[in-house]
Amino acid sequence: MNEDFGSWLRKVRLEKRWTQRTLAARSGLSLGYISSVENGKRKPKTSSLVALAQALDVPYAQALQSAGYLDDGLVLFAHRLRTTRTSLGMTVDALASLCGVSSKTLERWESSPKSWPSEQTLAKLAAALTVSIEYLRGQSDATANYPIDLQDILEQPDLTYNGVMLNPEQLKFVRDFLQGVIQLSTHQAPASPQKRPRNRK
Repeated sequence: MNEDFGSWLRKVRLEKRWTQRTLAARSGLSLGYISSVENGKRKPKTSSLVALAQALDVPYAQALQSAGYLDDGLVLFAHRLRTTRTSLGMTVDALASLCGVSSKTLERWESSPKSWPSEQTLAKLAAALTVSIEYLRGQSDATANYPIDLQDILEQPDLTYNGVMLNPEQLKFVRDFLQGVIQLSTHQAPASPQKRPRNRK
């Protein structure tokens, strides 16, 4: 167990003038759990770190670092990938399809990643989740949303709709249809002719 985390947790708690019982109530964790963590007898799981960070109003990355987890941010990446996806109501299969990876690979990234996705895949994940790459990497706590480029999504070889894989004919139809709609919308509608004033007798 990383005793430094217990000291860090106690320090942050005392700065707020909270008792262990107060922290337990605010985090939803048991009093015995809080006590064992602060005494260095127990190492908190990442799920418990989320609850503690939210209760103490500190960045999750700071809690991860203090607990001695991976310094390269892979644990934070897994947490942000999972929570952002679920907050959007997106399934693992749907996100995996958008990014051109297997569902098993995405599940591994969300639980216990051993290495980073490629830069291209990371960019696809960020675009599909409407967040920045820096947010997924843990380099920023801002969830700055960026617009999704529909072209990037439509160029994926495998797409699903409501959980059903689209076949090549359906993909071509969707792409052609959307391109036609966009092209039509760019042309200005002809101005309506002005009505001539009536000649009053």
